[in-house]
Amino acid sequence: MLAKELGERLSVYRLARNLRQQDVAKRSGLSRGVIARIEAGDGGTIDSFLRIMQALEVEDRVELLLPDASLSPLDPRSETGPRQRARSSGSDTPTEKPWSWGE
Repeated sequence: MLAKELGERLSVYRLARNLRQQDVAKRSGLSRGVIARIEAGDGGTIDSFLRIMQALEVEDRVELLLPDASLSPLDPRSETGPRQRARSSGSDTPTEKPWSWGE
């Protein structure tokens, strides 16, 4: 489960910096219980996760979690800017008129 793995990584990173959950809670403005739940992978919000990353001074690494998809050297469409909508692949739309009785 991804939430559990991310929580464990936060915990290991926090301990490597010799910080208690209470220290991170104070820096992030969250409760120690929220820190414990996120580290255990038991849920939390993206906002809480990001606040913990800021408290650990690793918010610049968010880019590693989800790279900017609008800038791809392999996709020439990325030069036009980020997409605003997704389109169906075309396989969802029938190419022929549906069959009906009386034909």
